[in-house]
Amino acid sequence: MDHDPLTNVEETAALLQQEQNSARCEHDEELSSVTLPKSDGAPEFVLPIALLAALAMASTVATAHFTYATLLCKDAQHCEGDETTRYASLVAVTTCLANLLGLSALGFLRKVVTTNRKVGLMLWMLCRSMSAVMLLLGVSFENIYVALFGRVFEGMASDNLLHFTLNAVYAQSEKREKASILISYSLALYMIGISVSPFVVGLFKNFTISFFIALGLFGLSFIYLQLCIVGESSRNIKGVSGSNDERPVQSRSSDGFQNVLRNWLRTASSPLKQFQQQPTHLLVGFSLFAYNIVQSYIFNALLVHTSVRFGFTGRENGFIISIAHSIASAYIFTTVSLLPRACRYFQSRKLDSTPLSSSSAHWDTLLAMVSLAAQTLSLATLGFANRPWQIYIITVPLAVGLSTPSFIKAAFICRFENGERPAALAALAMMETFGSVLGPVVLGGLQAFFSADGDVFFTAAGLVLASLISLGLGSLKSQDGKTDEDEDEV
Repeated sequence: MDHDPLTNVEETAALLQQEQNSARCEHDEELSSVTLPKSDGAPEFVLPIALLAALAMASTVATAHFTYATLLCKDAQHCEGDETTRYASLVAVTTCLANLLGLSALGFLRKVVTTNRKVGLMLWMLCRSMSAVMLLLGVSFENIYVALFGRVFEGMASDNLLHFTLNAVYAQSEKREKASILISYSLALYMIGISVSPFVVGLFKNFTISFFIALGLFGLSFIYLQLCIVGESSRNIKGVSGSNDERPVQSRSSDGFQNVLRNWLRTASSPLKQFQQQPTHLLVGFSLFAYNIVQSYIFNALLVHTSVRFGFTGRENGFIISIAHSIASAYIFTTVSLLPRACRYFQSRKLDSTPLSSSSAHWDTLLAMVSLAAQTLSLATLGFANRPWQIYIITVPLAVGLSTPSFIKAAFICRFENGERPAALAALAMMETFGSVLGPVVLGGLQAFFSADGDVFFTAAGLVLASLISLGLGSLKSQDGKTDEDEDEV
């Protein structure tokens, strides 16, 4: 039977069009199943959380110390004698206990963050907001112990845990340079929030308003988290389901106290396995450990020092916090964004120019060492300050050191593949938390015994110098290791 050629052509064209449409639909389905989760869960969408959380936290940083002074001293602006010793001792003890809780919480938070980024951030916000609630209750009942109990919640949701939670999300970026830049930008936004919030709070005469501002900002962060952040994290993450899955947290044979304690210790210490596998990285970890002994308490020590010796209120202490963190955020943006672009511009004009991407880790290490050196000198100078205006001036170079962790972490994760970075960041976060535990003991203890002197700042300067030396040795070891690996490959 003969067919009309025109009809055959039309039928063939129709069939081809159907096949193309079906193929296009299948291709679109594949793209939607692959690319949409990546765009919805892009790490950069988490950046506003750093700003909002910092705004909320900083609302109560300066006013909390004035709250303690109000509840402990007859004259909150001039604590004297035993009041000063009791003030410094109680703040140091509660801060130490809070950091111990943070140490135990890191191992559990590490598992939550690497499987669901939203749950980890939600838990952090809920715990941290309770510190503002306890401060408000402490003022209402005029009870110092209720107010200080808020520091327990601060320990369970410390700054270190916030940075780890955020950095674990950024580390899931496919490109190492993008992960490093996001870590630095996140800390810069955090510094902006820390600097702006105390200044705004200082405009109000009633310091209790800061507690309501903090709760409102935490609520706003929670809403943004629910609306804009995807819960699922990247599945290509190592170091979470390895040895720990082989030995589950809950004992199958017995639920006795000994097994529960053993499993708890195993989970809490799991981030340190990174150093066991690669001991040379311990020098970098020790650098953050020594640094955070100082950083975890130095601003508490400074605010106690200014409150006791110079009679600073929440307003003046808020200005110190604002100056320090605004300088730190400007320093990060300048070194991470402006300077590299300027270098690329001038280098592009040379005929024999080479790319800068290969030296990004060395650049971050150099910035970290410069920051540590500046903080060492400023802390030593702070011990000699005997006028209020000197405190404000010394705060400027002191602020440069606040950016150190972002540079160290950005350089450190360049040594690892994409799936290994969260485990590497968890190891550094554990060393930071160890330092946070010792900080109130070392610096708070010194300040309790030598409250009127600046000995605490001289000790802090020595610890930061040790951190600088350890980081330098760690970077040299890293370069030697890379050289050996390259020779083996050849």
